[in-house]
Amino acid sequence: MSRHQLFAQPDFIPRFCEPERFTGMRVGITGHRGVLGRVLTGRLREGGIDIEPYLGDITDSQALGAWFTDRAFDLFFHFAAVVPVVNVERDPVRAFEVNAIGAYRVCEHLVRSDRTCWVFLASTSHVYQPVSPDALQLLKVGDKEAPSSVYGRTKLAGEQLCRQFLKTYDQHYCIGRIFSFSHSSQPEPYLVPRLLRRIRELQLGQPLTIANAGSLRDIVDAETVIDSILHLAVRRFCGTVNIGSGSGISIADIARHLAVRLGKEIDIESEAKGKTDALVADIEPLRHAIAL
Repeated sequence: MSRHQLFAQPDFIPRFCEPERFTGMRVGITGHRGVLGRVLTGRLREGGIDIEPYLGDITDSQALGAWFTDRAFDLFFHFAAVVPVVNVERDPVRAFEVNAIGAYRVCEHLVRSDRTCWVFLASTSHVYQPVSPDALQLLKVGDKEAPSSVYGRTKLAGEQLCRQFLKTYDQHYCIGRIFSFSHSSQPEPYLVPRLLRRIRELQLGQPLTIANAGSLRDIVDAETVIDSILHLAVRRFCGTVNIGSGSGISIADIARHLAVRLGKEIDIESEAKGKTDALVADIEPLRHAIAL
């Protein structure tokens, strides 16, 4: 199976090559059309595992409930969300409705249909308050949970609703706070596809201008994210965990890395827009979980 990863696989996250571990399990998913949902669905189906996607709107509680009525799952992966920042900021009401209330509705119907199901809820590094790259602090679960964006607030609200609800019913769950990722199918306005387009369009001698080029991000490939999630599913890990590499790379260095992949040399000019910041994961809980 070809992966075409733009970013190297961290040593502590082995490629997941045991889909047979899910043989005979009933597996469901929301958000199967998104990048991570497509990768997960494709990987399981290639391994001979049936996975059933919910095709409707997760905020339609009646339709969601009808879908769950005749189904019970052993594993469930919830990825459906309003994600691009421009979409969230254009309609915050809809973003809260999907990312918080919709996530809760999925959990509600899971509890009603099968209390033994393990559920993975995809969250984001944007639930954290960014830190300064000058005195880099790795972001730990429980620290600095003060989102600076509307998107981060919607996802943190969803976490809080789902966590308290699932704990009430002793449902096994994992919240994965996914840091930056890329994939060959990822569209703009995400960082990597936008940088790739801009680098391709550069004229000879023209510099690449990047806002806050010194900001640090913890970035891996989407395939690596799915490897992590599948390892957590096999172990039925319970709790909240960061999913990332544990290393920061500046946006300028991300651009340089992409330029090398494109066979181009570039000069970078940094444009100050707001504060330079860092979002880098503390990955020790993930490392420990995968090593179990």
